[in-house]
Amino acid sequence: MHGLIFVTWEKYLVERFNTSFLNVYRAKIGESATNAPLASRVYDDAMLLAGVAAVHELTQVPVDVLLREYGRYFLINGLTSSRCSYLLTQVHSGRDLLLVMRNAHTQMRRIPDGLTPPVFSYEAVFENSNSLTLIYDSSRQLCPVLWGAIEGAAGRYGQQVHIQEKECMRLGDDVCRLDVSFSPVEYTHVVQETPEQIARHKQQQQIDNLILSTLPSQKGVTLAQLQTLLKLQKEVPETHQRVSRILESLQHLSHAGLAANTANEPGDTLTSRRYWRAPTYDL
Repeated sequence: MHGLIFVTWEKYLVERFNTSFLNVYRAKIGESATNAPLASRVYDDAMLLAGVAAVHELTQVPVDVLLREYGRYFLINGLTSSRCSYLLTQVHSGRDLLLVMRNAHTQMRRIPDGLTPPVFSYEAVFENSNSLTLIYDSSRQLCPVLWGAIEGAAGRYGQQVHIQEKECMRLGDDVCRLDVSFSPVEYTHVVQETPEQIARHKQQQQIDNLILSTLPSQKGVTLAQLQTLLKLQKEVPETHQRVSRILESLQHLSHAGLAANTANEPGDTLTSRRYWRAPTYDL
């Protein structure tokens, strides 16, 4: 499971409860500064499930409530918005976001990190462009997270959403089948970006794509080597040749499943970490 899940889970706990509760939670699960989750790493599913169980034990909030609230939070919090901006700048409605998520999850499975995000399928509802049917068959059976994510996707764009569960794995069905219908986007309810913000995001997307095209398809390059390659390209502004900006683009590409790295290999450090372009087809 991607480290971003674990990092945003703890952010959710702070906003849902408070910082003092987070400290109690960390003590209960044996987490310290040395083993705190990092967004660049991959962790075992069991760690999150143990964390959810610990919060339930501490608060008596039902597990499914926690999972659904977290699913909603994951789609609307600032860290996800920042790390996943490569994807989020491409969509303008909750329905489109779900489809982009599906494609991103498929792409992430091609990275050699052992990531297995749920890949749900869907069926279009041709008579209603704001609706679709989601089919979820993950062995994790974290259906409440999906419900929350659907609600969060609607919330990002000021939409209402109606979810009707037709089948559920927890009830013995082979899959979970959800009929999802979004209200039309009402742009008066969506925070409108300024022309400056739009231009900045467009430029960032261009730089992300340039870095993606610069990455090798195998073996990889270090951050310093990538910086050198970018300096040779006249179209890259000096401000975007800074290590901090290159790292930002690499994070965007990583969370879209388009860039792979050695972050989870033994002995990895930021200076020795290597980056390469992930395959966009199944090997």
